[in-house]
Parts: sequence; C-alpha cells; structure tokens
Amino acid sequence: MNNVKLIFFLFVFILSSNFLFSQVNSNKIKTVVIDPGHGGKDSGTMGTKRFKIYEKHVALSVSLKLGKYISESFPEIDVIYTRSSDVFLELNERTEIANNANADLFISIHCDGFTNPKPSGASVFVMGMSKLKANMDVAMRENAAIYLEDNYQQKYEGFDPKSPESYIVFSLMQNTYLNQSLKIAEEVENQFATRANRKSRGVKQAPFYVISRTNMPSILVECGFLTNPKEEEFLHSDLGQDYIASAIFRAFRTYKENIEIEENNLKNKNQLISDSTNNDTIVVKEKKKESTLLYKVQIGTFLKSMSNQDQFIELKAEEEKINGTYKYYVLAGNNKKDADKLKDYLREIGFKGAFIVAFLDGKQISTKDALNLQNKISQYE
Repeated sequence: MNNVKLIFFLFVFILSSNFLFSQVNSNKIKTVVIDPGHGGKDSGTMGTKRFKIYEKHVALSVSLKLGKYISESFPEIDVIYTRSSDVFLELNERTEIANNANADLFISIHCDGFTNPKPSGASVFVMGMSKLKANMDVAMRENAAIYLEDNYQQKYEGFDPKSPESYIVFSLMQNTYLNQSLKIAEEVENQFATRANRKSRGVKQAPFYVISRTNMPSILVECGFLTNPKEEEFLHSDLGQDYIASAIFRAFRTYKENIEIEENNLKNKNQLISDSTNNDTIVVKEKKKESTLLYKVQIGTFLKSMSNQDQFIELKAEEEKINGTYKYYVLAGNNKKDADKLKDYLREIGFKGAFIVAFLDGKQISTKDALNLQNKISQYE
C-alpha cells in the first residue's frame, strides 16, 4: 500500500471520528440499519452439496425476519435495510446508508464457513484488531467482497483485504462506540447460548471493513457454519432462521431498554443537582450529599488489561473493568480547559482517539452537563 495514501486514509478517519464523537446524541434508539451480507454476484459462503444454499440468501432471510420483529414491537423505530432483495452492494455503500441515516445501531448479518466441515456455532464480532488467526481469517474472507467491486483500489485508497500491511490502519483505530457495541454483542451472544440453543463461539474483535466505518455502535453476526452439514440444515430451515432472528431481536430489546434506563437515570440525577462551591473543588448538593465534579480523558477500551504496559503506568492511567472490557482514564482535574489540554497532549503522543469524559460523584455524566454546571458555578465566584 502506498504510505501516503495510508496516512491520508487514517487522517480522514480520525478527523471524522473525533467530529462525530463531539456531537451530543440521545441514547434513545430511533433508527436501526440491518445489513444482510453479500448479495447479487457476491454469493458469500456456499453450503454443502446437500443443499447448495448461499450465505447471501440466509443473511437476507434472517435480516428481514429481524427487521419485522423490531418494527412490530417498536413501530416508532425506523428500520432500514441496506438491501431487501438479492442485489449487489459495495461495502462502502452499506456504511454510507447507515451514516447518512444517522442510525443509532448497525447490525450486519452473515454466515461462516471453513474448509473443515466440523466447526459449528455462532459468533458475534465488534470492530478491533485480533492476534488470533481464526478471527483474522473470518474478517479477510468477508472483506474480500471488495474484489467484486469496480476500481476497488481507488475507492478504498489501496486497501487490500489479503494484505497484512493494509490492516495497519485498523490497528491504529480506536472505535468510539466499542463499549456500546460490546454491550449489544454480549446480549446477542447470551441469547444464542441460553435461549436459542445455539453453540456460542463468543464475542470477538476483528477488522471487518463494514463495521469499521460506521458512526454508531455496530456488530457483525456470523449465524453459523454453512460448511457444517448439520448446521447448514438448521440455517436453511425457516424455523432455524426464525430462532436466530428472534435471538438477535431479544438481545436488541434488552440493549434498548438498558441504554434508555441509563439515560433516564442520568436525567433524574441532573434534575437533583443544585449549585455550590468551596475553595478548591467544584461541589454540588444532592439530597444533602456533597459530590465532586471531575474531568478525565479516556484513552482506550480493550478486551484485556493494559495495566502492565509502560505507557499506561507512566500516565498513571486508571483502569475500570466493566463486563469483561477494560477502560483507561487519565485524571485531568475539575477544569474543562485543563482537560482539553491533556486530551490534545495524549493525542499527540499516540492516543489518537482520546476524548474527555466527566464524572459526578464517581458516575459518568455528559461533558455538556458538566460544563453547564461549571459555568453556572463560575457566575457566583
């Protein structure tokens, strides 16, 4: 890959990600984009000789069932399909549909395949790099749809799905929505394992192109292995497709309820805030309890602990483990300007996706609410 193109490609992505993260959005889910993988001349994985079905057909059927479940249960939610028939779509077209719709969630549906007929089970992926060859192989196989596009080298700035060098860009990315993506991925995995009677292969990270360019929480679901005859029969059946779609729907419903509860709790907390100050620390009174307002800079979310890494130790980064993920913060104090300076410095030394978060009494609040509170307090100083 041309190094100039690689750097330009990365710069554009980081710039757009930082801009989008700065926008203040409600947690209320209004729009969901469902992406049936492959389509048209891109058949995806082919089943065994017994059924000769294609991934594109199973993905479309499961997607339409999923969308119907969502629409019937939540008519206020706008459900958009990247395709609703057997047509070919470029990978960048799929992400553009979601981004242009300002979607709140992106779900891409696929089926797995392997040279050995024994592997089975469903997997849920979020965007990220992986050192596991199996995860990379799945991502490379799905990304290979690019080869069916005209002028793909120009469109994707020289990105080659089979070239390890191309994935350098992915290794430098920090997905702003990783934590939210993991939440729904874990719900889907739980539904597969406990309710849909599916063998769960777990939640994984891999550099799928289609979920790396979306400006919202995104997951990619591999519903099962078409190359396993027994599982292929399940995926080919209307009942099997219904089981999968209903499992993903239940996970979506739980995810929706949880994030909207979090938003309501935050609103209720903000309504209880009254302004007060002391000499060194910004404080507020909430039901006769004093609380501290602090700004921190989040420098990353990972699936494994980074506490033993030299750079994290030098920065005295705070580690917070939530649902199997590790978040890292660097304390900035109680002044937003100081937090801005720290954020800029951390980005300069390599944490390109660093962003500011605010905490009131140890619980995260929006930076907008924190700044409003800080400005009100300054009026009395």
